[in-house]
Amino acid sequence: MDMVFGRDLVSETGAHADVARNIQTSLKRITETDSAVEAFEEEPDREARLAPIPTDNSGPLRGATLGVKDIFAVDGLPTTGGSALDPGEFTGPEASAVTLLRRAGAVVVGKTKTAEFACVHPPSTRNPHDLRRTPGGSSSGSAAAVATGAVGLAVGTQTIGSVIRPASYCGVAGFKSTQGSVSLDGVIPCARSYDSFGLFATSVSGLALGASVFFEDEHPIGGKPVVAVPAREYLTLATETTNEVFGAAVRDLAAAGLDIVHTDLATDMAVFSKTQSVIFAAEFAQAHEDRFRRYGNLLGAGTTEVIRRGLGFSEREYADAVGELAEQRSAFDARMDQEGLDLVVAPAATDVAPLGLSSTGSPVMSLPWSHFGLPCVTIPLPRGIGELPLGLQLVGRRHTDMRLLGWAGEIAATIGQLTDRQPGSRPRV
Repeated sequence: MDMVFGRDLVSETGAHADVARNIQTSLKRITETDSAVEAFEEEPDREARLAPIPTDNSGPLRGATLGVKDIFAVDGLPTTGGSALDPGEFTGPEASAVTLLRRAGAVVVGKTKTAEFACVHPPSTRNPHDLRRTPGGSSSGSAAAVATGAVGLAVGTQTIGSVIRPASYCGVAGFKSTQGSVSLDGVIPCARSYDSFGLFATSVSGLALGASVFFEDEHPIGGKPVVAVPAREYLTLATETTNEVFGAAVRDLAAAGLDIVHTDLATDMAVFSKTQSVIFAAEFAQAHEDRFRRYGNLLGAGTTEVIRRGLGFSEREYADAVGELAEQRSAFDARMDQEGLDLVVAPAATDVAPLGLSSTGSPVMSLPWSHFGLPCVTIPLPRGIGELPLGLQLVGRRHTDMRLLGWAGEIAATIGQLTDRQPGSRPRV
């Protein structure tokens, strides 16, 4: 991809030309790839809408072309949330996250496809590395759009694994913010206790530049982190081959002098899963019960199944689960403090992208960290499995988003410098 953006990459005198070039690159790549990949929602007048080049494009994202997950309201573009419902169902002011990115200089190229209401019913998007495979989800189109080179930056959300997993499957960098740290007003909800803002880029440095718009007062802090490897019970949820690649990455980090600590973190997966399953379904039902009553015949079977399940929980069951969540988050934070842990390192997905488009793959490798509301990053590994990419997941402490991204950039560079493995393959489309 030959798009450039950011104050450090674009000269003041050449800004206008660079923005125009990036927009044209995006349009060209959409023409070349999107009939096969289907990362974007259709927009018949896209080229005409993007024809006027912004003249006040002077922010830190000057020249960045942006894809926006179709659960975010964007002025001038319809929102359907990946559903068959009329866009009039979702009218409202532009999402503040999108407004901040635009003010920083990003240009919205288009809406990217999402699983219905960012839940389980997948879109038609295909993995650019193998069109027979899922790109992951629910931020399917955003991950695929960055992978094809159609945009330099894309917006997503993560409730359980909806940024970290598709970034791994598509071979791009992904960032999930600390839950609640970035406003999601103007965004169709999934489960409010877990919903988190996310970004995709081709590199960690691109993620850091995009995230800086939201964390202006937080800066990376130097020093060498203490890195925790989770419990074996958690790691064995990934395939043996994935763990071999993961183990090689951990050995690279140790060889670089990082302090690697093997822990029993995430041994209580059954406990977390039970709490999460109640809150997720109950909050999804709370958000979409009215639409279900009015338009149930237009919604996907997976969507309606989650709503029905959520409606089956009593107010007491939901309240008890929310209380358990608060206790579990507090206990995990305390443990990180007591043991002096800075990062958790883990596989970003159980395996490479699975065949088929009926599922977006297992989110289980993200479940504990999303459950705790922690910031996470996917780093594309220098070696995937065969010709398919695989990502390394880094998990930071709560409200250390930019610090996490700073360490992630260093770790990505370290792994690349220490290994003689070949970089992962480029998408075929």
